[in-house]
Formats: sequence, C-alpha cells, structure tokens
Amino acid sequence: MASHAEDTLETVSSAVLAKTFETNTFGPLLLTQALLPNLLASSHPRIGMMSSRVGSIADNSTGGMYAYRASKAALNSVCKSMAMDLRPKGVVVVILHPGIVKTNIAPSTHAIPGAVEPEEAASKLWAVLMSKDLEDTGKFWHREGQELPW
Repeated sequence: MASHAEDTLETVSSAVLAKTFETNTFGPLLLTQALLPNLLASSHPRIGMMSSRVGSIADNSTGGMYAYRASKAALNSVCKSMAMDLRPKGVVVVILHPGIVKTNIAPSTHAIPGAVEPEEAASKLWAVLMSKDLEDTGKFWHREGQELPW
C-alpha cells in the first residue's frame, strides 16, 4: 500500500495507481480465474474477497487515499460481477471488510478503539464467509456480520 503522502490528490501518480490496482484488484481477479476449475469442482464452492470499507462510495466521508479507495471500489465491482457470473454455478462470492486490525503495516491502528488482533478478525471473517449462501452472494459484509453500503 502506498504511503499516505503518496496517495493524495496532489501526489498520487500513475505508478502508485498501477501498483495498487495490480495488487488489490487485478491480483484477486486473476487468481480466482486461475483457480476456477478447482473451485467449480468443490461441493460447496465459495469465494471470500478481502476488500475494505474505504472502497464504499456511499461510506466515503473523509476523501483521500485515491489509489487505495479506487482499487477497493474496483475490487467490489469485480466481485459483484463475479457473483452474478458464478451464481448459476452455485458459487457464493462474499466481499469482506475486516474492520480495523492491529498490524505492523500500520502500527497506529493499535491505539484505535475497536481495533482487533489479526486472529480475531480472521476468525470472524471466516464465520461470515461460511454463514452466507446464494441469497447473500455479491454483497459486502463487515467482520461483525452486518451488510455494508456500496
């Protein structure tokens, strides 16, 4: 992820945009494409894509983070299309927001109220993924189970 200083209206570059989209949007799409034959052979196929609430256009009240926000919004769009394409094949696609997680990537998150350890986030995300079925496919979910706005 680009630093905050590299991802502002005044500073974002095509290189930052390209790298961020390659990682956050193109990577998940192309990995799913590569794994699709195996996925379709599963008795209960499902895909969980890690997005972020900052990819929600409706929930954007702070601006900034142009490359990151746009790449996650694009991922959400890709996942919605994927959900529509794979629904007839019985594949559930779940778009997930982990909430604030205490990581070394952003040590400042450790002091934010509501931030959780990675193990807790992973456990809750797994529970959300496993609780969804075809009526939930293509929707955007918080780790606590509530649906998020687009």
